[in-house]
Amino acid sequence: MNSYEKARKRNIQILTFSNSLMALAFGLFGPFYLIFINQIGGGIENFGIAVGLIVLADSLTSFFVGRYSDKFGRKPFLLLGALASALVVFFYTIIGTVWQLYIIQIFSGIIIAIYETSEHALLADLTKRYERGKEIGKYYLYTGIAEAIALVIGGFLVVKYGFKPIFYIVSIIFVISTIFLFKIKEKVKS
Repeated sequence: MNSYEKARKRNIQILTFSNSLMALAFGLFGPFYLIFINQIGGGIENFGIAVGLIVLADSLTSFFVGRYSDKFGRKPFLLLGALASALVVFFYTIIGTVWQLYIIQIFSGIIIAIYETSEHALLADLTKRYERGKEIGKYYLYTGIAEAIALVIGGFLVVKYGFKPIFYIVSIIFVISTIFLFKIKEKVKS
């Protein structure tokens, strides 16, 4: 195996491990989001608006992120998105109104676009064309298992500790997963 192939495989392993941690973190609070919104005074209609704002901000930002990640590389956007995710999750612990939630949702959508667009582009960059489906399938196998485990555990943790401690834990896990992203060597020479 040549040095290019070793570096490529190592980058996929790092990305898979880091994003499995992120999937684990997301799974801890993801399904309890509606309950959280309800606790700060929002009803089901507020949930629809909140999710709609994320999707809109994500959609409007994705094109630009994709364009600039082609120009400047995927790694800077991954790092920015991962660290900003930790910050946004932390901000959920200090909001108290539905309007504050909406503002965070918009920022969250932008951050999702920054992270996921560059994540998908990097994953495509790192996979071999003739094995792309297999490698991407394996990637989503690991990240999906991590999220599934967290979804099961998350309910018990929220009941026992409440939302705020879970959000703090999720923020810390996001920071830890970001540390691993620094090890990716995006410009690999053959």
